[in-house]
Amino acid sequence: IIISTSNQLSIMDKFIKVQMLGSDPEFLIKNQKSNKYISSIGIIPGTKEEPHKIEELGKGYAIEIDNVLGEFNIPPASTKEEFVANMNKMKLFIDKWLKSKDENLVAVHLASARYDEDQLQSEEAKLFGCDPDFCAWTRSQNEKPKAKDTRLRSTGCHIHVSFEDKDIDKCEVLVKAMDLFLGVPSILMDKDKDRRQLYGKAGCFRIQQYGVEYRTLSGFFLGSDELIGWMFDNTMAAIEWINSDLSSARIALEENREEIISAINNGDEEKASSLVQKFGIKLV
Repeated sequence: IIISTSNQLSIMDKFIKVQMLGSDPEFLIKNQKSNKYISSIGIIPGTKEEPHKIEELGKGYAIEIDNVLGEFNIPPASTKEEFVANMNKMKLFIDKWLKSKDENLVAVHLASARYDEDQLQSEEAKLFGCDPDFCAWTRSQNEKPKAKDTRLRSTGCHIHVSFEDKDIDKCEVLVKAMDLFLGVPSILMDKDKDRRQLYGKAGCFRIQQYGVEYRTLSGFFLGSDELIGWMFDNTMAAIEWINSDLSSARIALEENREEIISAINNGDEEKASSLVQKFGIKLV
């Protein structure tokens, strides 16, 4: 597979005419002194319904609580450099915000963690999956998550892809291709096994006004510039793969359907490695 090295998103006469990429990553909060994960409630301002806008950073930057996690929003980006920079602006803001509350508090970028019961007593802390999401492979709504371990919480790093002439067919093909180019290789990079008890299954997405929200990756991918850039690059690789030969992409996705789903849902590193080699997919 030959993928363009250009970092610039462009609108071409293609099946997926991409405009911009955005994200709404979640993060854990930890007290370094006590070595405990801490609820975001009472520390992070804003809610899903009314995010706290970060006016000093500019339009599109906001922060809010999500269960006991922190979550933030960035404005959409048209280049890899802008995407990484937008993420880092919010990461730096969050670091300063947490230190202003308690010098021992830090943001942690992992897929999941277990909280002590004293951090899980509020109604918000007990609320899971209020808005439904869907599976591109089964064309069905995903069940609300139910953790066997009630102390387990997990993070997401959702990728928002805006594109022209949105329809369900474009959304489904794009999500399946993102499973191949992002979900599958993520198994070889993010070794966490617990998150998939709750979230991050193959084909997980929401249709949005701007296009599609891909929901399979975890907050692990917020951990470094290299990982953030990888998300941008591999999203673009998936799109260019579709646009270069739509018919062949559809066939390949169907032929490798079971391997893709199994690799992601079961954390099957052997199948993931085989698919990565077969399709020449970039890893970090």
